[in-house]
Amino acid sequence: MMPIFQLTLHQLIRRRRYIIVLFVALLPVLLSLFYSLADGSGRPSIDQFHDAITARLLIAVVLPIAALLLSTATLGDEVEDQTLVYLVLKPIARWRIVLPKLLATVIGVAVPVSLSGIISSLLITNGDLATSLVTAAGIAVGAAAYCTVFTWGGLVSRQAIIFGLAYVFLWEVSITELFSGLRFLSIRQFTLGVIQGLDDDRLRLTEAGNIDLELVPALIGAAVIVALFGWLTERRLRLMDIP
Repeated sequence: MMPIFQLTLHQLIRRRRYIIVLFVALLPVLLSLFYSLADGSGRPSIDQFHDAITARLLIAVVLPIAALLLSTATLGDEVEDQTLVYLVLKPIARWRIVLPKLLATVIGVAVPVSLSGIISSLLITNGDLATSLVTAAGIAVGAAAYCTVFTWGGLVSRQAIIFGLAYVFLWEVSITELFSGLRFLSIRQFTLGVIQGLDDDRLRLTEAGNIDLELVPALIGAAVIVALFGWLTERRLRLMDIP
């Protein structure tokens, strides 16, 4: 499995999409830098700005976009390029293909977005490392869930990016905010729930921080998503006709 992991990670980093991911991940850092350099008299409080950057930008925009751009290409590009056949012809179980590809994708997404979250938090809070690491932990959980869902999407449809954008910006940002009961079906809410569960003082001063999930339910929800869509990806790969 290690060769598949290394090859996938190398392919992801070398794609042009990764430049977009790095650029998007840089935006919270730049905004946080401007905030740290601004005159304190006219700027929001540290808690308000920190919550806004985390919930409305990092978790609501940067993380899902990064996961969508990279995950849909993990298996989807190989289907489109007709190179997936070289993997599936090998006499190995399909989960031994899916697992290292998912791990490589999660790392490829989680590392730049988590670093963005850590640096942004350090700039805003004047070096509060514990708070920064809480942000990174939530991002890692969210990255695992998003990447698993979008990897499956890239395998079943060539329009996975369109469907993924619809899920993120219609379902997670709009519908689940209108109907609070649906937040239990939102990866974004799982991610925010982990952050707030690890730090009770976080995400209290933003509308996006109206969280219904505690730490354990959020972790369970994310784990169910990873297990379910990981299995669906393995099943799809096992049953599909590959040219």
